[in-house]
Amino acid sequence: MATVHQLRPAQKGSYQARRSRRVMRALRRQSGTAIGVGLVAATLTALSLSHLAHGIAIVTCADVWEAWAMSIGIDLGFVALELSQLAAVNDKLKKQIARFAKPAIIGTLTGSAAMNAFAFAAQTVNPFMTAAAITLGVAIPALIYALTRVGAALYIDCHSRG
Repeated sequence: MATVHQLRPAQKGSYQARRSRRVMRALRRQSGTAIGVGLVAATLTALSLSHLAHGIAIVTCADVWEAWAMSIGIDLGFVALELSQLAAVNDKLKKQIARFAKPAIIGTLTGSAAMNAFAFAAQTVNPFMTAAAITLGVAIPALIYALTRVGAALYIDCHSRG
C-alpha cells in the first residue's frame, strides 16, 4: 500500500506577517482617504449644482426644474466623463474615450465656472466683491475636478492591489 504525505504550505515568517499587516493598514488608510476626498467632492458638487442652476435660471429665464436639469447634466456629466477615463482598462479604450471626453470636460468645466461665477457675482455691489465672487465661482469646479481625479486614483490604486 502507498503512503500518502500531506504537504502543508509554508507558514509565513513573522517578518512577512508584519509586512502584510502593515500593507493592509496602509491600504485601509488609503481607501478611507479616497472616501473622504470623494465626500468633499460630492459636497462641492452639490454646492456647484445649486449655484449653476441659479446662474442658468438668471441667464435663460428658465423654470427652476429646467435650470436644475441643465446644471445636473453639466456638473455630473463632467464628473462621469472624468471617471470613465480613469476607469478604462486598456490604452485603446482610453484613447477612444479621451477623444470625446476631454473636449466635453473642458467645455463643461468652463461653462460651470462661468455660471457659478455669474451666480456668485449677481448679488455683489462693488468691484472687489465681484472679483471675489468670480474667483469662488471658478474655484469650485476646479476643486471638484481635482478632488475627483485624486479620489478616484486613490480608490482605483487601493482596490487594484487586492
